[in-house]
Amino acid sequence: MTAPIPVDRRRPVGALAWRQYRVPLLSGQSATIGLSLGDPRNRTMATLKRSHDAAHVGLLVVLDDPGSPEEIVVWLQQATTLTLISRDDEAGLGPEITGVLPRYFAAFFDDIKDIAPDLAGIRLAAPRTLDRTLN
Repeated sequence: MTAPIPVDRRRPVGALAWRQYRVPLLSGQSATIGLSLGDPRNRTMATLKRSHDAAHVGLLVVLDDPGSPEEIVVWLQQATTLTLISRDDEAGLGPEITGVLPRYFAAFFDDIKDIAPDLAGIRLAAPRTLDRTLN
């Protein structure tokens, strides 16, 4: 795994934390994964969190991957699962990105452990089915 790209001080609106990671792909190309932790004081993030009974909520964006559309995907941490939700209910992430997401979520959760310590202990594994649950 490569080191995170330096923190962008211009966090997305509604985010407590934001990190970007450069991801080397098996194809020899690379993509950028951006992850945020939603601020529960933000109305939109609070509504998402409450409506899905989630402990935490945030955003995922994949840039520069020809196998994934550049769209924002919401992630929700509920009890024992981490779920991805996209606007059209089909995240459409490329297979190379899907395979590395657990590693980068784990890195993100470790990076933000001072803000959300309970996320650092979550164990993630690559999905074995077409289900978008990551553990």
